[in-house]
Amino acid sequence: MTMLTIILTVFAVLLIWFLIEKSRRRTHPVTGGLQDHITLPHSDEFELYANAFSHCSRKTRLVMAEAGVPYKYHPIDLIETGKYETISAHYLKVNPSGLVPTLVHNGHPIYESDDILSYVADHAAPGTASLVPDDPKTRAEMERWLESGIISSDDPMGNMPTHAGSCIPGLTLPIFVTAIRFIPLRRILVGFLFHPDKKRPAFFTASRIFGLRAMLGQKPLQNMLHSARDHMHRHLADLAAQLRQSGGPWITGNQYTLADVTWSCILLRLDETGWLGHCLKDDTLEPINAYYDALKGRDSWKAAITDKTHPIVEQAEINLKAAINSDPAVAKALYG
Repeated sequence: MTMLTIILTVFAVLLIWFLIEKSRRRTHPVTGGLQDHITLPHSDEFELYANAFSHCSRKTRLVMAEAGVPYKYHPIDLIETGKYETISAHYLKVNPSGLVPTLVHNGHPIYESDDILSYVADHAAPGTASLVPDDPKTRAEMERWLESGIISSDDPMGNMPTHAGSCIPGLTLPIFVTAIRFIPLRRILVGFLFHPDKKRPAFFTASRIFGLRAMLGQKPLQNMLHSARDHMHRHLADLAAQLRQSGGPWITGNQYTLADVTWSCILLRLDETGWLGHCLKDDTLEPINAYYDALKGRDSWKAAITDKTHPIVEQAEINLKAAINSDPAVAKALYG
């Protein structure tokens, strides 16, 4: 066998492997809500596929804890926490969109985190406090704040002026860049082969190679961060005003609702990325301090957040805050 024949054979084998693997990892959009026409393998009544760092995954873990719904937990990695498990063949059988979280009830998947919140609230354990107000006016207020926290799967940053949730992806980028330093480059490069959005592996590869300071030095990235920051500051001002008006301790008053579940995770993301401390230097936002402390004091917070941390994310948070405090160029790029 000649060398050329060997090379061509190896190439053909690799090409066949790639085409087969790519077909197994193909994603497609899904419709939110209960998919009662789909039945997945399961062992428990409720099973949750989620990621420790994912903003939307955190919301679903919190609502499960608040509603007193026991579940089997399936941790699924994103590249920021280790690998592209969301586009693995085994997870795509659970959720063909390759997104987390997915809740499975008696084998039937429920897609999209906000649909999961409503579904779990409707299936809360007997004796637990309702997460949805009975009063129509208060319920409408809750819905308004829920809507503000939505992150669209189609256009995550498309509605920053009106949706606090749309600000979250941009404000998360600094900790993404910090966390990706712990991920081997070979795992990041897999995204160029199989991830449907090639901009993600391109961004993460650049972040892995150049690091936080260099990435934050890029004007387009700075502009995006500053836009998300400024819009979020206005959303926080609205939240502070609402807490004053309702009298607290929660968004609609005395009742903890789905709106508080959503805003718990917004404030957590701002906290771990350093934005919350920066924003709360504004004295007009003072009510948010007590609100955030009250959220962290709930039993659900320990079950859904504290007990579900990820070592890479914890170290990235430490490193990011250290960089902000020690490197004037980083602090200026974020806050200047």
